[in-house]
Amino acid sequence: MGRGVREERELVQILDRLGFAVLRAPASGSKTKLDRPDILAGRKGFVIALEVKTTSRETLYVGEESIAQLLRFSKRFGAKPFLAVKFKRRRLGWLLIEAEGLKRTGRSFKITLEEASRRGLTPEALVTRKLESLF
Repeated sequence: MGRGVREERELVQILDRLGFAVLRAPASGSKTKLDRPDILAGRKGFVIALEVKTTSRETLYVGEESIAQLLRFSKRFGAKPFLAVKFKRRRLGWLLIEAEGLKRTGRSFKITLEEASRRGLTPEALVTRKLESLF
C-alpha cells in the first residue's frame, strides 16, 4: 500500500460512517494532469473535496500546486475545499481546515498543529454544525 493510502482509507471510513457518499481518487494530484482531490464526499447536497496530508511534525507544509488544484477542482465541481490533516503522534484525529484560508510561505502553504487545532473541524463537526454555516 502506498504512503498515505491507509490514512486516506481511514478517513473514507469515518466519512462513510457519518453518512457521506465517498470517493477516493487514486493517482490524484501530482501524478496526473487533471485537477483531482484525494477524496470527494457528499451528504444531502453538501459536497466537500479533500486534500489529505499527515505529518509527525508540529508544522505541515503543503505544496502550492496541491492547494491550487484543490481550489480549481472545487470551484468547477461546486465543492467546499478542505485540507484534511492528521498530526500523527498527537491524539487529535483528523482535522479539516478550509483551504481558502491557508497561509502561504514562499512556494508552499503552512499550517501548525496549534493553528490546525484552533481552526480545524473534526469530520463529526461537519454533520453536527449547521451545514449552511460552512457555505
